[in-house]
Amino acid sequence: MNGCTFLLRLGTGVILLGTLLAGLPASAASLYQRSLQQFAARTAKADPNHFRFVVVGDSRGGDAVFRKILVKAASHQPLFVLHGGDVGDSGTRKELVHFLGLLAETAPELPVFVVKGNHERDAALFEELIGPRNFTLDCSRTGIRLVAADNSGDALKGPELAYLTRQLAEPRKFKFVALHIPPKTGRWDWHTFSDGAPELLRLLNAAKVDMAFFSHVHTYARDTLGAVPAIVTGGGGGTLYGPDRFPGEPIHHFILVSVDNGKVTAEPVRVEEDKNQ
Repeated sequence: MNGCTFLLRLGTGVILLGTLLAGLPASAASLYQRSLQQFAARTAKADPNHFRFVVVGDSRGGDAVFRKILVKAASHQPLFVLHGGDVGDSGTRKELVHFLGLLAETAPELPVFVVKGNHERDAALFEELIGPRNFTLDCSRTGIRLVAADNSGDALKGPELAYLTRQLAEPRKFKFVALHIPPKTGRWDWHTFSDGAPELLRLLNAAKVDMAFFSHVHTYARDTLGAVPAIVTGGGGGTLYGPDRFPGEPIHHFILVSVDNGKVTAEPVRVEEDKNQ
């Protein structure tokens, strides 16, 4: 596994996925399972002192923009792309298959991992085609550990909070957390969640997380949750929300996260919408 492991939570158990997925027919594998193999191949070749990954969210209804994002993201040769959720309007099979086709046509070489959004309404279908609702990407070679949990029901419930707590307890040089809906704070008070938000903020700081990523709000915004930098990235193609709703910059974009000699930086990369389409 080249020092990388992949954890997913199904029910009350945790399953370790790795080379057992090799040779699994593409038709039988979820996007997550297929992406694991691509991620393993990329991390095996990566410079552990210099690497990148991409974060984007809320691409629903904006295929043209999202295609541009995928092409531009691929040019940076990221280890993976993390999608913060809401790939379609209702999460129907037709919509999820369309999303998978878009990925296959535009950037088939990119490992893409998706956090469940509130518009992915059928959890079982999401797990079948896209991947688990809670998962961890861990790679000792690069020193990163990214933990994603499902708060798409406008709350961070006990099982998901416990999952985050367990996974973040493992030592790693770089720790990241991803959820779909941002927590309610003094600055962020629209399109946010309150149930479990204080516990999340305490956990992020206690675990010394390097950065937390959220989507759901169709804008780009930054804040600090205690001592933890936090980014809202919801400019993946959906209709943008103005600053009158949420304090941010309404731009179509993705986040390019760079790790260089132990320093983590994250910057938005703007992608312009073609007004003629």
